Amino acid sequence: MVEVGVFGATGYAGRELVRILSVHPQARAAFTTGTGEGHLAHEAGLERKADAYFLSLPHGISATYAARLREAHPFAVVVDLSGDLRLPTAASYREWYGHDHPAPALLGQAPYGLTELYRDEVRSARLISNPGCYATSVLLPLIPLVRGKLIDADDVVVDAKSGTTGAGRAPREDLLFSEVADDFSAYAPGRVHRHVGEMEAAVREKAGRDVRLTFCPHLLPVRRGILSALYLKTDKGADALRAALRSAYEGATFVRVVEKAPPRLSDVVHTNECRMSVHDAAPGRVVVFSALDNLVKGAAGQAVQNLNLALGLPEDAGLGSRRA
Repeated sequence: MVEVGVFGATGYAGRELVRILSVHPQARAAFTTGTGEGHLAHEAGLERKADAYFLSLPHGISATYAARLREAHPFAVVVDLSGDLRLPTAASYREWYGHDHPAPALLGQAPYGLTELYRDEVRSARLISNPGCYATSVLLPLIPLVRGKLIDADDVVVDAKSGTTGAGRAPREDLLFSEVADDFSAYAPGRVHRHVGEMEAAVREKAGRDVRLTFCPHLLPVRRGILSALYLKTDKGADALRAALRSAYEGATFVRVVEKAPPRLSDVVHTNECRMSVHDAAPGRVVVFSALDNLVKGAAGQAVQNLNLALGLPEDAGLGSRRA
């Protein structure tokens, strides 16, 4: 049985990690850190030996714990769910996060844990950077299409919508029920959201070219789930793009390309699955829909998927073939 420490177990993603580990056949939560009764302080968690550690801590803090865990437990697997290790350089981190990187020596050491597209890098890795939830929903369809030169990478527009758990569990006035219910709003439009930097970096690394991305996220009055719409310029048509995505994810347990109706949040919430569909739009354009659960495939489920791969366990262990 793999012993796992969960840092930040009282946040939404941390609680999801604990839940998944509770049904994992080959791993268990050996200890948790966080606020409230039954959890260790983060500092105390550093002293606890385990086979693996999940860091569900805020950016700007998480990397310091990753560095200290790597030093104290060099053979353990550390999966960081924050944004601290997703960007390639300290300069790009400062650009997107607005402050200096807390542990720049770690940059470049952690493969980007978009599991289906980084399997070779994640296998046997001892430090893994889990992708952002929006980034996962966008990159799973986008990278194969850019890599296959099927779309114009200089003209990519993403309209994305997320449930409120994507903003974390810390109290905020704009996330109160009375503020969110019966409403719908956009935020961080254009090129402001932090996930833009990691999305462009991942496309550059995996597809070998830059992408010009316009990204606008929205807040839905629901608890969980992300639905992203990618508006893409192409001369290939929906059938060719759909075939390319099916080929890219043939045999993938948790990525499914569907026909006809676009995926709904109800198709994917509480699962580790990403569903996508491709549709013709205006002449020379297609729209690709991508749906997932921001707390599972967009966070905790993908983290467990990466841990499984790094330890040589079945990739779907604890996650099921569909329902997480």
